[in-house]
Amino acid sequence: MEREYGYLSFQYDGLFPKETLENCCRRIGIPMDYLLNRGLCEIALFHLKQKQDVKMAKKYYRKAIRFNSAEALFGMSLLYCEEKDIEKAIKYGEKSALEPPMIKLTNQDKLFPNYRVQEAQYQTGHLYAKFKKDFTKCFCYYLLSAESGNIRGNYLISCMYKKGVGCEKNEEFSRKYLLKATSLVKCKC
Repeated sequence: MEREYGYLSFQYDGLFPKETLENCCRRIGIPMDYLLNRGLCEIALFHLKQKQDVKMAKKYYRKAIRFNSAEALFGMSLLYCEEKDIEKAIKYGEKSALEPPMIKLTNQDKLFPNYRVQEAQYQTGHLYAKFKKDFTKCFCYYLLSAESGNIRGNYLISCMYKKGVGCEKNEEFSRKYLLKATSLVKCKC
């Protein structure tokens, strides 16, 4: 499926025909704008990974951002990190991190992960810790990440509560998040 999806994304320049999007949306229940964003982000990644063309990658990420793509916002954040533009990396990372971590499927009551939001929450916390030394904001983004089910986010929140970094020291919460991280690791095994 992933190979065919990538081919279609490339064939249609990331902008699938509306009819194709509607059929996919009806069949699998993923919202149309989310499918459109995935196509644009696939093209951005193609330009980035295969052609090493950052300018074209940014072009497609910007198109997807116009459709509120958390994945594209996170992609731009990573690109700005590589360019050492930490202010822009944080700006895009924050926008991605604040997108809803789950999306409701259109044809049922199930939730579907919003691709890359969890990673953006963790990464934004990391940027605040490493470059801004703002441990309060770092704590907030790690907490978002932990609540979204990120193993590293849970572990780091546990450490921060234990030492009182960016928050008040709280042994009980420290244990809670450490146990949550441990249970998430066990689920992955």
